[in-house]
Amino acid sequence: MNEKVFTDTDKLESLFANSYVKDGYNSPGFTEKNISFVTPEMELQSQNCWFDGIRIGYSEWNFKKDMHFQWRADLDLVTQCFILRGEVGNDVDVYGKEFVLGNYQHNIFYAPQSSGLIKSHDTRLIIFMIQYRVDKFHELIKDSNESLQHFGAQMNTGNSCAFSTENLYIDGNMAQTIEHIRSCPYNGGIRQMYLYSKCLELLVLQADAYQRSRTDCDKIIKTDYDKERIVFAREYLLEHMDTPPSLTELSRIAGINLFKLKNGFKEMFGNTVFGYLAESRLEMAVRELTAKEKSIADIALLTGYSSVQHFNKAFKKRYGVTPGRWR
Repeated sequence: MNEKVFTDTDKLESLFANSYVKDGYNSPGFTEKNISFVTPEMELQSQNCWFDGIRIGYSEWNFKKDMHFQWRADLDLVTQCFILRGEVGNDVDVYGKEFVLGNYQHNIFYAPQSSGLIKSHDTRLIIFMIQYRVDKFHELIKDSNESLQHFGAQMNTGNSCAFSTENLYIDGNMAQTIEHIRSCPYNGGIRQMYLYSKCLELLVLQADAYQRSRTDCDKIIKTDYDKERIVFAREYLLEHMDTPPSLTELSRIAGINLFKLKNGFKEMFGNTVFGYLAESRLEMAVRELTAKEKSIADIALLTGYSSVQHFNKAFKKRYGVTPGRWR
């Protein structure tokens, strides 16, 4: 695996230089590259892989204080973009209006060249994206649904365009698929097959979310404020995974009534509050087991299980094997 390490003598704009990403789209086989950038004010860790005209990228930024900075890119690509923390905005001249992808939102974009502003949220910025060469994306959507076909037709004009005119929120299935991609358990040729299948799965989930957003008239969560409160509730829940609050406490902390919390959470993330927590605990456990840096007892404690026995039982029920066998 290749690795590029930036230092505080490099300019931040260097991270968006085409030379660090463009060659991978046309390289044969499967390529991986990690990028690190460390200064007194911030630290970035980024994992990237390329295969068959596709790039998968995950970047996590940690700042001493909230920051914002300009970005610019001029590669002719289609991007599935998921903001897991923070905010990414495009300049007005890219899409004809200000287009800001906010905290825990997603969309699909096409732009021959683009620029904008990136902002951190609570001193963190986490971005997951899948990018395609234009010919590869057209190949994927040629037998897809009407909405993706329409997006493909817009791309053919050569003008920048977004799949959905309004950004959508990442639901539980999308979050789970992203986590599966990040914790891919396979190596060799089967790794590429697995990641390719997950890229398609994520594209299908985005297309389905768009269709539902156009037809769902009886939504519980309708305002941006309520959506932001539900996203905050999710973040708080995951940050306190070892000692989660009750539903009543979470409702108070998030600033939203109990009915909207219970029903709105399921509406947005496809699971109940504590069903989502249970899934997230097990997904974190898989990451920790794969890393092989902590004992099973420590992982059980970290993920909020009252005992190793309870952890073993829940893990085996979900994955069919005990944590020890998984490792």
